[in-house]
Amino acid sequence: MTEENRRIKAITRFSYGSGNLIGSGALAISGAWLLYFYTTFCGLTVFQATVIFSIATYLDVILNPLMGFITDNFYQTKLGRRFGRRRFFILIAIPCMIIYPLLWVNGMSFWYYLSTYIIFEVVYTMIMIPYNTLPVEMTKDFNQRTYLTGSKAMFGKVANFLAAAIPGIYFYFFNKDSATPFFLTGLTYAIIMITSLIMLYFNSWERPTDDVVDESTHGFMEGFNKLFTDLFSTFKLKTFRTHLGMYLFGFGAEWLFTATFTYFIVFNLEQPRTFVSEMNSLSSICQFFSTAFFMMWCAKRGFKRPFIIAILIVVSSVIGYVGVYYLNIPHLTWLIIGITIWFGLGTGGGILHSVECICIPCRC
Repeated sequence: MTEENRRIKAITRFSYGSGNLIGSGALAISGAWLLYFYTTFCGLTVFQATVIFSIATYLDVILNPLMGFITDNFYQTKLGRRFGRRRFFILIAIPCMIIYPLLWVNGMSFWYYLSTYIIFEVVYTMIMIPYNTLPVEMTKDFNQRTYLTGSKAMFGKVANFLAAAIPGIYFYFFNKDSATPFFLTGLTYAIIMITSLIMLYFNSWERPTDDVVDESTHGFMEGFNKLFTDLFSTFKLKTFRTHLGMYLFGFGAEWLFTATFTYFIVFNLEQPRTFVSEMNSLSSICQFFSTAFFMMWCAKRGFKRPFIIAILIVVSSVIGYVGVYYLNIPHLTWLIIGITIWFGLGTGGGILHSVECICIPCRC
């Protein structure tokens, strides 16, 4: 590919951003509905469902650095030199997306749900680790990286909207005791993910092999030791520790909220599941516009103050939800809608620290 073909064009930004339809959308659907699906339609207890999520999470702790190590060194293989050390894994993940609708088949055993969810987590990691490194591979220009990561953030909000709207559409066509809407949601989103991965693969590239620093090792154990040496050496960087804490507490709280929000609305506030979908859709729309606003704000003023304000908005929103329950006023739907809008505006700014990590050179 010539240097001219390697310019970051509109289709490049669009295709790279669409990759976040997997990163944000698939997890948004799973986070909002999978626990509810397991316990309501699959005969699993809450304990069994949380065991599935816990095992997959602990496995992910191992898979993430391992996948990073593999992709860093994959250029040494023939496949890596031909298809790319990062993009090869995106390519083989395309047919693997069929696993996603299999998560939403009801009437199976605990071991089926555990196995399918672990396989999905492996495939997800296989995509997202290489995907997040592509801006660094594709350009050295700070502004171009900002465009790429900005597109990723915007598509994240589109993914959140689709993740909320698609189940809601199917809910209207089936009764509340039917599990079919969940399977159709998984199937529909699998098609969306396949399409986005194809676009991502054919509109991305990597730095030439000659530009990659050779850090090859001799033998499996030496490579394994190097993996953990490099991993723990990152903790010496204060900036890394700061962003790690922001990620763990920020996104940890967000996913905890997402996982329990469906239960809260359906069982505590006694609203129909269509209302959950409507509130998630409304929140994602607010996040879309909020992200655009915060991106422009950060470009002019930096990341710190906008991020703090965004977090304060989110915290006040959660307090508002709790107040609706304890004051026993779930019938005030206008109030719930208002809190949801406020929450969406805040979470739109919560993505900023991850964008900063990717965009700012020599800081993370």
